[in-house]
Amino acid sequence: MSVWWETLGAVGQVFACVAIPATVILFLQTILMLIGIGGHEMDGDSSDGDVGHDFGHDFDHDFDGDGHDGVFGEHDGHDGHDGGDGGLRLFSFRGIIAFLCVLGWVGVLCVRMELALPLTILLSAASGLLAMVLIALLFRLIYSLQADGTENIRNALGASGTVYLRIPPRRKGRGKVNLLLDGKLVEKEAVTDEEEMIAYGEQIVVVGISGGTELIVQRKIKKENM
Repeated sequence: MSVWWETLGAVGQVFACVAIPATVILFLQTILMLIGIGGHEMDGDSSDGDVGHDFGHDFDHDFDGDGHDGVFGEHDGHDGHDGGDGGLRLFSFRGIIAFLCVLGWVGVLCVRMELALPLTILLSAASGLLAMVLIALLFRLIYSLQADGTENIRNALGASGTVYLRIPPRRKGRGKVNLLLDGKLVEKEAVTDEEEMIAYGEQIVVVGISGGTELIVQRKIKKENM
């Protein structure tokens, strides 16, 4: 192992330092997802089992949690949506880890092949971006397959849930909520008529449905105090 490390040189070692931790995290994510406790990005599960759940939420929240256009259209606050999870989620935690993993190992390979540094960086970055896109497409497919299932959105009326992405006031944009629907924990887009934003982590109740797929929610405390 030490011989292999020394033969990489300084540039190869930098790529290896990126690739190895990313590979470990990706491996752990895959194992957790396979045993059913790491599927937050896939099915809206809000448990703490997903390695990187907190980081993934914060990262996604910063990019598109305001209910307006996300970087790649995931949370368009004005246009229609397809009833699945929305647009292409490139900047998810899994996508970034896949990008780093592939970038690192392709970089190591290019160094071992003694390619020029600019070409090495170009090939590594391009390969990482390709991996990120493929991961995003994979999870978009999974979302669409879930949306084609037997769940009936009208069964969400009266259901309680938790805000995952903050919901702007007076329907100025969309947020997201996690709730139990037809016996399955799901993630749905939601709007509110309330005067103040409903923040991440607050409890909500579904009071209506808009456009056939979008939930209208309000703070649960209001319902309890009635």
